[in-house]
Amino acid sequence: MQASHIARLSAFGAVVEITSPDRETLEQCTATLPGYWLKAGDRRPDVCFNITKPTHEQEGERHFLFQENGIPLEFTINGTQAQHLLAKRVDYLLGAYARDCAFLHAGIVVHEGRAILIPGLSHVGKSTLTAALVQSGAHYVSDDIAVIDRSGRAYILNRASNLREDVAEIFDLPSSAHTECLHEGTLPVKAIMLLNYHKSQKSLELSPLSKGETVLRLIANSMNGRHQPETVIHCCGAAVRQAICCEGVRGEAKTVAPLILSHINDKENIDGESTA
Repeated sequence: MQASHIARLSAFGAVVEITSPDRETLEQCTATLPGYWLKAGDRRPDVCFNITKPTHEQEGERHFLFQENGIPLEFTINGTQAQHLLAKRVDYLLGAYARDCAFLHAGIVVHEGRAILIPGLSHVGKSTLTAALVQSGAHYVSDDIAVIDRSGRAYILNRASNLREDVAEIFDLPSSAHTECLHEGTLPVKAIMLLNYHKSQKSLELSPLSKGETVLRLIANSMNGRHQPETVIHCCGAAVRQAICCEGVRGEAKTVAPLILSHINDKENIDGESTA
């Protein structure tokens, strides 16, 4: 029986265990995981990955059997494919098993030192609008995941950008490039914009959204709400406390992105004058 090498890693309270037949394969597969994955010690894993040699190994390039919790996902993939599949699955499962924070389906950018959230499930235009906001002067954080801590602050994750290539090409932005202008840490949430895209809409129509309704909408877009409902409610409630909350209908992303930033700034100025 061949010896196995094991890595147990944790991020945001989620724990994964990765087993491989040799140290080289294990190091290759874990090398490209984001830096917030740290050694977990003896903590019980939420998910176990097993990357082993297949029963009938092919000649030439090394191939592997990839299993998740004992269930085969791929039977004969090479080392590079195993590396990419592990990164994809770990990233997806992190949202489901994270503790002490809320993982949301949302685009997130930074503008003037604070975070703007664009919540929404898949295929609603988050990536396109995120890219347009970046082109209008905001800084990219993510076009698919926002992480909120218990104080309501958004994590600025030190990870590669994940813009789809078609979206990046439209806006002349880099795809899968390291976000060098940002760093790890947290920032307060400046605004939460719940927008629906309508092809016939020429511009941007916004209306204020109550704090309570915004919390409910964020929970509906959470990834770990099923496993950590109390934590998600708390984090979302803290995030909306000082944020500008709006819902509305938008037209093309390039047209509305500068209008969104202008609306947020105008609303901040009005609120600042009223409390002065």
